[in-house]
Amino acid sequence: RTHARPAPLHASASDAVAALRPLLPVLECADDILASLSSRANLLLEAPPGAGKTTGVPLALLAGRGDDILLVEPRRVAARSAARRMASTLGERVGQTAGFAVRGDVASSSRTRVLCVTDGVALERLRRDPGLDGVGVIVFDEFHERGVNMDVALALAREAQGLFRPDLRIVVMSATLLGD
Repeated sequence: RTHARPAPLHASASDAVAALRPLLPVLECADDILASLSSRANLLLEAPPGAGKTTGVPLALLAGRGDDILLVEPRRVAARSAARRMASTLGERVGQTAGFAVRGDVASSSRTRVLCVTDGVALERLRRDPGLDGVGVIVFDEFHERGVNMDVALALAREAQGLFRPDLRIVVMSATLLGD
């Protein structure tokens, strides 16, 4: 199975990232994040709360790589909020470019390129589709809040990467990943 990266970059996401760059400190290193993922399969990103990890990084990845992104959150409210914020930033409705899927509630379409999910939904997706077909980057957000679901989802994503998706990129983000 081959997973070709889409050629065109998402213009709306590029515009949004350019507008957000002065507002979200994490976007100062967006070029470094993209360069790292061009040469490495995995990235650990630690930045303080409010730096823009949750909404800025997925949009930067979409703009810079053109891949579909699965953003894994530890809570339903976080997945919904992230999708709403990114959709608002893009001037769209939730379910267009940015959508979400949580237990009992889905807002996505065939146009959705950034899908925000809970760790439970991510586990179910990995169970049904171990190769994460169509996903170029899986981002684990708020990893310091991790539990069994988040740990297992990361382990399965790493296994998928090793067995049949060497092109899959994994990003783990946290405000306190290494602790104090």
